Amino acid sequence: MSQNTIQKKIILPLVSLLKQGVDPSRLALALASGSVVGVFPVLGIATIICTGIAAFYRLNLPAIQLASYLVFPIQIILFFPFLYIGEVLTGNSLEEISEAKLLETFDMGFLPAIQELTQYFILASIGWALSIVPLFAILYFVFKRLITLRLQPKCE
Repeated sequence: MSQNTIQKKIILPLVSLLKQGVDPSRLALALASGSVVGVFPVLGIATIICTGIAAFYRLNLPAIQLASYLVFPIQIILFFPFLYIGEVLTGNSLEEISEAKLLETFDMGFLPAIQELTQYFILASIGWALSIVPLFAILYFVFKRLITLRLQPKCE
């Protein structure tokens, strides 16, 4: 491969991807989207959803993925409040599950754990769906304000 071909086929598309959606509102949109999708209560789905959102809305893919990865620890913590919200909304009450039991279930393997925890994931997803609108709005405006403040020229 010649230097010009590498430039056209690899480097220019990569630079374009990194520069995509870098104005404050688009970057805030990418960060808020990644953060909200990153706490989706079903493990392994966030990366695919974030990629689809970034492609569809032409958002900054590295920013949305970074936000999603940074909130991953919060995903496990928020599973239980989302589950509670889902139980309250649907009127269903499942056997109580602890964080240790949840993690222990995944020691059996990914697919067996998913099968055993499907009802929990469905209820937690319902709770997540109810929570994302206010969470997204708050995060979007906070990120937009922080980015705008950071990009303002400083007076000397």
